[in-house]
Amino acid sequence: MEALASQPVGSPYTIRLCMPRQLFFFLFAFWLLTMSLVLGGCQGDKLYLGADARVTFSQDTVLFDTVFTSIGSASEAFRIVNASPGKIRLEDITLEDFSDSPFRINVDGIPGPSVGGMELDQGDSLYVFVEVTIDPENDYDLPFIVKDRIRVTVNGFTQYVDLIAYGQDAFFHGSPGNISTLECNAIWTAQKPHVIYGVVGVAQDCSLSIEAGAAVHVHAGGGIYVSGGTLEVNGELGNPVVFEGDRLEPEYADLPGQWGIQVDTLIQTEIGVAQASILGGGIWLYGSPGSVMRHAILKNGTIGIQVDTTGTDTGAALSMENCIIQNMSAIGLLGQGANIDGTNTLIYDCGQACAALTLGGRYRFTHSTFANYWADGTRSTPTVLLNDYYEDAFGQLQIRPLQETEFLNCIMWGNNAQLDEFDELVVDLQGDVNDLLIRGCAVDLDAAEAADWIEESTIDAAPPFADVFARDFHLNSANSQWNGVGVPAGLPFLATDLDGLPRVVGSAPDVGCYERQ
Repeated sequence: MEALASQPVGSPYTIRLCMPRQLFFFLFAFWLLTMSLVLGGCQGDKLYLGADARVTFSQDTVLFDTVFTSIGSASEAFRIVNASPGKIRLEDITLEDFSDSPFRINVDGIPGPSVGGMELDQGDSLYVFVEVTIDPENDYDLPFIVKDRIRVTVNGFTQYVDLIAYGQDAFFHGSPGNISTLECNAIWTAQKPHVIYGVVGVAQDCSLSIEAGAAVHVHAGGGIYVSGGTLEVNGELGNPVVFEGDRLEPEYADLPGQWGIQVDTLIQTEIGVAQASILGGGIWLYGSPGSVMRHAILKNGTIGIQVDTTGTDTGAALSMENCIIQNMSAIGLLGQGANIDGTNTLIYDCGQACAALTLGGRYRFTHSTFANYWADGTRSTPTVLLNDYYEDAFGQLQIRPLQETEFLNCIMWGNNAQLDEFDELVVDLQGDVNDLLIRGCAVDLDAAEAADWIEESTIDAAPPFADVFARDFHLNSANSQWNGVGVPAGLPFLATDLDGLPRVVGSAPDVGCYERQ
């Protein structure tokens, strides 16, 4: 045989196998294909471990906007999408409040409160289903807005989806992070509380009327913005309209800074784009032709009321009667070139000024008490500030004059009055002061600096408040030193005081918002 004839020396025999050339190449190609599939499969199973691994969400906030009137349950869903350049493992998808959360999650069929180890190929996604159950009628300890977050971690980097649900039966207005325009000529009744989430706007030539007894709760960063329209707050004696935050727990009862407009935006700076916040009053009036607030209480915000630009030739942009602003972390009443009338107004305890009336304008107050006994840190600003100028972008002084500005029978005092070189009333004017008159008032002001614009007033004598620790600003003295002066026709005046008790009409009513009885 040929095989035996070719056997090498030293070998008993050799067998040489012969196969057709086509079969050999077929088997070789098959082997290459198999190896490529095996290696490719191994490469596809490899996880991307880069620090830049990220996911995106089909929505970054899940809002359950059903108003629950009985035990309520609702469900929503969102997608997690792998935006990384390779396959990733989701280390955890977890409710931050875990089993204490009113929310429940289900990740592609796997229930929470925490699911880990899910893998996603590049560009793939999975669904997260979220449910919430709330009994708003039987659990009055719940806040009006219930919140939690879903935490998603990839390669040590954490991202979040916010969960928001209504916790009590109420009228809800606005949406998180947005400015929402109310329907024109809206009316808010006292039937249920009103909760503002985000900023709600009153449009040009429209109005918002709030009836007596209404309770308005504002979430952090929110408020009412009136642009060219009007706000009518129609509280009554013993039945005021109350504006405050939306947290009902006892520890929030006297906590300032809980609400007030904050809009986050991007701005261009010299070193690039940066995030900035626009801060404004919890109630912010811009160009209003004639808003009115009667028997309103605003408390625990940042800036209570802000009024920009003047009203009409015949009326104020804002008229305040029997209003209380208290415990603001910044300013109680901020005017910027504004036109404001006020009587029987009480503003107290603000981190900066009770009233900062700036950039000129017209301000007329009678029988009002501005008392700043702020105790949460050091206060370096006066109780009342008046100014008529600003510095523009080019460093030039721009004057906007005061016009027909009068304070009659007011108190301007605070716990810094005893400090040397500190006045609770600061008048900082660059223009003409002839249109300013402070008369029949009790103020903390260095007598040497008193000028023609202050008349018949008690200077640097502490008002006999009944109890400043209990924030009782009634006058506890029969001394005629605390009599005011008659209020001429045309200025805001009410025949009753903040308590609804009769005020002396004529030449000797009392200073401040309360009349001695």
